Amino acid sequence: MDDSPLAILAVLAVSALAVSGLIVLNRLIGGWQDIRFDDTALPSQRLEEDVVGFRAGEGVVSASGLAALVMEQGEERLGLVLARANRCVTRVIRPGEIDRLEADGPRFHIHFNDFTLPRVTIDLDDASAQGWGERLRRFVRQSEAQTRGEGHARAS
Repeated sequence: MDDSPLAILAVLAVSALAVSGLIVLNRLIGGWQDIRFDDTALPSQRLEEDVVGFRAGEGVVSASGLAALVMEQGEERLGLVLARANRCVTRVIRPGEIDRLEADGPRFHIHFNDFTLPRVTIDLDDASAQGWGERLRRFVRQSEAQTRGEGHARAS
């Protein structure tokens, strides 16, 4: 092989063209499609696959189709599924794992005490917002004062 700069440049150009062609071909045949949830079937399936023992119950999909909440049968845990490009991020929430919950109409800001997923915002439709807001509140951590019993009169 010739080690001239022109030959090296030709090999690099052909390689770049081949890689670009593969990327375009993958896009055309359906690769790398972003996920959107139309219903709770896919989020329920992902939770059951990712979380040992999780049995999906009732669920709701956000207005954007990028997030879903799925209550476990028996209502002991709540599943959260987020669409991130062509992948799903799943999280199971147990009672007390939501650090703070802010409701702004049908929009919920869920704060976790976790650096990997510190905050999630979910927009629900008006019809399901009230019921799911009540369910979410069951998973909010009690404040330190409530758990230690502070604020009560001391026994003397």
